[in-house]
Amino acid sequence: MWNGSTDSIPYRQVALQLWARQRLSFARCPRCGPANNVSVAAVFSTLAVLLLIGARSAMAGDLRITLVEQQVERNHEEALQAVERVLAEDPESARRIGLDYLRGHLLLLLDRRQEAQQAFATSMGATPALEAYSRYRLAREQYELGHPEVAAGLAATLLGGGPPRALQAPAMRLLQRTISEGGDCRLLGALNAQRFRRSDRRRLSLMRAECTAQSGDRVRAEQQLLGLLEESRSDDIALSAATQIAGWLPEEKGARSHLLIGLSFYEHREFSSAIQHLARATVPFSRSNITAREAFECRYALARSHFWQERYTAAAAAFGALAKTTTSPTLRAQVIYQRARSLELADDWEQAAAGFDQAYRLDPGGRWTDGALVGSLRLEWLAGNEAKALAALDSLIRHRRTSVAARALLFLASSELVQGHTERVGAWLDRAAQLGKVSSQELAFWRGRLAEERSEPLQAVGYYIAALEEDPYHPFGTAALARLTAGSLAQVARAAAARLADSDQIDGLYASWLLLGEEHSQGRRAWQKLEQRVWADPAAIPFLRLAREPTADWPLWQAALNKPEEMLLALGIFEEGGSVVLQHFPVAQPRLAFTGGVVLAQSGDTKRALYIAEILGKRIPDPVPTQLLPDSFRRLLFPFGYSYLILTESEKQGVDPHLLAAIIREESRFDPTAFSGASARGLTQFILPTARGVAERIGIKDLKPHDLERPEVSITLGAAYLRELSEEFDGSVPQVIAGYNAGEPQSALWRRYCLSDEPEEYLSKVGFRETRGYLTKVLTSRSHYRELYPERLLDLVDADPSVRSTTRDPGK
Repeated sequence: MWNGSTDSIPYRQVALQLWARQRLSFARCPRCGPANNVSVAAVFSTLAVLLLIGARSAMAGDLRITLVEQQVERNHEEALQAVERVLAEDPESARRIGLDYLRGHLLLLLDRRQEAQQAFATSMGATPALEAYSRYRLAREQYELGHPEVAAGLAATLLGGGPPRALQAPAMRLLQRTISEGGDCRLLGALNAQRFRRSDRRRLSLMRAECTAQSGDRVRAEQQLLGLLEESRSDDIALSAATQIAGWLPEEKGARSHLLIGLSFYEHREFSSAIQHLARATVPFSRSNITAREAFECRYALARSHFWQERYTAAAAAFGALAKTTTSPTLRAQVIYQRARSLELADDWEQAAAGFDQAYRLDPGGRWTDGALVGSLRLEWLAGNEAKALAALDSLIRHRRTSVAARALLFLASSELVQGHTERVGAWLDRAAQLGKVSSQELAFWRGRLAEERSEPLQAVGYYIAALEEDPYHPFGTAALARLTAGSLAQVARAAAARLADSDQIDGLYASWLLLGEEHSQGRRAWQKLEQRVWADPAAIPFLRLAREPTADWPLWQAALNKPEEMLLALGIFEEGGSVVLQHFPVAQPRLAFTGGVVLAQSGDTKRALYIAEILGKRIPDPVPTQLLPDSFRRLLFPFGYSYLILTESEKQGVDPHLLAAIIREESRFDPTAFSGASARGLTQFILPTARGVAERIGIKDLKPHDLERPEVSITLGAAYLRELSEEFDGSVPQVIAGYNAGEPQSALWRRYCLSDEPEEYLSKVGFRETRGYLTKVLTSRSHYRELYPERLLDLVDADPSVRSTTRDPGK
């Protein structure tokens, strides 16, 4: 392999030897005729030239292999020296493959920013294929160095020239930031909006409106901003437009303007501002240019804003008033249902139950049937009105709401079991299983609880083992294991595990090992048999042998590499070449795909690495136990990005770092720029009002929306919020997680449904499907994190490239 020096290329050495032999042939053959001398010379000359051409063509591949290895091993200084040596010795070949750009990238990693800028500037002209990326990197550096006006010019030129698709959105965001901080608004005039995607066109329109306002023409700026709100109110551009115009819009302005602004704030959960503008919009609608549908939307959003601000009595009153003016049965059912929800959270359960029943009767079989009937069932059951509760269950089944009816049956079954009642539970669990769409692990767990209550230990152990076998990391799997290894079932469970050690079934052997462990002889035997069975499956072997493919063996080096992203990938700049990783590291070849995931993770692109790992995970044959997979793959699947920040802030706030890591994994996939449909931002996915509240309580002032994209801010807020939730819910992890997802009042309400302190009852009574799924994922992930990163977590800091990647990228 070439080590970076042209003198060490074997091709060149052989070529020089051939040239020497050509000259020597004339000296050794003085009697040879001229023709023979020419023939000999021609042969040697041709071979030498061909080998020198081969040296030049092979140089790029060999050099890039070496450079990739050096970067993976973080030998950035060595890589820089090799790049600079080749740039000096063979600039033409070096620039053809983009070594000026790589030099700039390495200089940045070594914090030599001035030299990096010069390298990117050189790269713009030296390597045309990377001109757009070079300009973008130069613009970013200019911005970071405090020169937004220069950065704006570079970004505008890039956008005007038609950048690669991958650069369009980040370049437009960078231009927006730089224009707002001093860039020349005249740069926007040269940009053709029709060349861009819808989101980028809207961002450009926002910038132009803000520049119009700065010029003093607020009337025209207002029209432009309101036009953006008419088009869409759900993206971050709408929030910026609403915030901008709200600052100067007079109270007496037309109702429609306040409606658009208020609805935009409502969409982005800025409820205080939403209430202010929506209230101004509720003048007599007959005197405004607002349609009847928009009038309903306005009053509905106003009532919901009170609801989300936890002003449940005010929300109930607003919904009640709206219901009196609503004639559509479907819309009236919707409003009455939301009024009942407000009353339920205000602890007026009698009126809430009546409201749920009314909402159902207004529109039987309509959109709100499920929520209304389940709400009625829960409250009537807890109030002791069994007949009404069971009537609601019958209605659910009659309307073929099978999945909702199954959840209702689990609510009833768990309520009875935790009180020691068993008479009707078996039939309810059987019916839930028939209706389907209920976790088999959850059903197996509650069947085990029923068998325990009936003093049937063998049956109980069987059900718990079934729950454990399916997934020992799932919350109902871990709960089953806890009941199997403690109390009166422990001895029966160990005897069952010993029998399973002689099984030929993978699931049975797995359960035996989980229960007995490797310290037990039968547990060891079960594990050995399990390994033999799994390794006998040809489909499993590629996944059991997952390892990083040697860099020199990557098919990448035989590819044409015509796209700029492919060139960047071959230079080892994986975070910028990530969009083409799966083309050169396809999941059809697991070892190669795993390698692509590893290099992405090492470069800090944890989101893409996790995506690849999850695709591979779905391809693994079902019987393969997680513990048989290589730890390197499992850590790719459960990454610990930003480990230093997570550990530091978790220790400071006294919270579980495994839980914080699991929440980040499920919230944002470790993407610091993540933005959700609910306007949640950053690694820990805060909406702005919640973030500002937490920030103020821990001393962070004047929090801006883009601050949430900074990992150090997002993780700090996430750890602090977990501490607050833990204090509120007395350390109950399921309630903390549910509160993080659905809000503290809703989590507290689900706790009030429970008749015991058993976490499993709470899990089965979480009412929102989204929160129930979220809770399961976070608890499952936390179990994996605890196993994969059990101790000495601070050792991860040196192995985590993302720790050093906390500098804000204004273009992302």
